[in-house]
Amino acid sequence: MNLKILFLATRPWSFIMTLPPPTISLLLASHSGVYDLMLFPLIVLGLIAFHGAANMSNDLLDVSYGVDKYDSPTSKYRRHYLLIGEISFSTFLCEFLSFYIVVISITVYLTFIRGWIIPVLTVLGLFFAYAYSGEPFKFKHKPLGELSAFIVWGPFMTTGTYYILTNRLSLAPLYASIPIGMFVTLVLFANNLRDIDYDKAAGVKTLAVMLGRKRALSFYKYFLLSIYFSLILLVIFGIYSAYTLIAYLTLPKAIRLVKTFYEKVPEAADLLTAQQAFNFSILIILGEIIHYIQPIIF
Repeated sequence: MNLKILFLATRPWSFIMTLPPPTISLLLASHSGVYDLMLFPLIVLGLIAFHGAANMSNDLLDVSYGVDKYDSPTSKYRRHYLLIGEISFSTFLCEFLSFYIVVISITVYLTFIRGWIIPVLTVLGLFFAYAYSGEPFKFKHKPLGELSAFIVWGPFMTTGTYYILTNRLSLAPLYASIPIGMFVTLVLFANNLRDIDYDKAAGVKTLAVMLGRKRALSFYKYFLLSIYFSLILLVIFGIYSAYTLIAYLTLPKAIRLVKTFYEKVPEAADLLTAQQAFNFSILIILGEIIHYIQPIIF
């Protein structure tokens, strides 16, 4: 089997969404003064393995349930290796399970050094990964898919990483996760907004379908703007430093993105939103790094 195909089957381009949450937690942990930096690479490996497994689980279940078909939007904007038969079901399943083995192995190790909170977060994360597409939950087919993405890529990843690094719980990473989790939510919503006609015909009741195209576009616009507003509040309440406001450099592009969506929702709606999310997150991270080097004194 071609290793490149096996790699691409995980949808590796989406992993950029998994890097900001633990990185922001690391920066917050560094302010505490006591943290284990050596655990950070292990955390990132575990989260990427989890994300890869979640992507493959979604593809596996959607093909099994007949949601992903040759004429579905998914097969048009990316190469669906399982659907078109470039990867056999057994090979795909083995790769999928290997990712979960990595996740579980890292969880076991971290449980020995950090306690019961780690397996609880892992089990909850695995539940949401399955429930997103799997029966009887199928959050993806209800207005719950975006919420599950927010919970996992927001509070779970940030507070979990912070706890592993510092061995203590704090509300700071929970609050800090809000704009990051919201942006991941918006990426998923953009995907559903693009697929609204197909999902409606297939009886899939995503949040975009429930709202209808006009209101869904309004939701996209105001939810995007609320992310930028949340950053101001987090700076005011001292969760982020004022340096993180450099993330507002991405606001003009966000406005142009909204205008593009109103003209016509692009095929790469989720990718464009993900790029916006990544740029926003990177600037927040850069702002926190600057603050670490040169704290602002008021």
